[in-house]
Amino acid sequence: MTPIQIFEQRWNDYGISIPYYETVNKQISTDTLPDQWASGLDQPSNRVDVTMGSSPWVDMTGNIMIGLFTRSGGGPSVLDTAIQEVRDCFHGFARDGLEIQQINGPHDLDPQADGEWWRIMLSAQYVYYERRDATGAGMGDWVGFPAS
Repeated sequence: MTPIQIFEQRWNDYGISIPYYETVNKQISTDTLPDQWASGLDQPSNRVDVTMGSSPWVDMTGNIMIGLFTRSGGGPSVLDTAIQEVRDCFHGFARDGLEIQQINGPHDLDPQADGEWWRIMLSAQYVYYERRDATGAGMGDWVGFPAS
């Protein structure tokens, strides 16, 4: 599983009060979405082998950007419950190789940009541990390099 898949599964298992929608690389009309909803975007920043061999352990770090959305007009406190639920759900969460180290935010996302939706963002800083298959052509055989 990928970090965002583990994140989405945790969101649904925990029962956060606003629904999560996968929106990355999808055409979704916001007219069809409920008055409150959320989505996430995985932004990995570093991926490094931490052991040697043909199946090394890899640490990937990054942030999952969590957007919380509500229709305008309800005031800034409308998403307070959802913000606290996200913090409670993910701060210190660890499963299937994903470790959420902290939740940052909320960060205001230019509320003047769209009169219909009020948007805020939280970020979940993570480390993801996995194994990499380092066997096969091009993995340690140095084909095409001059002999030393």
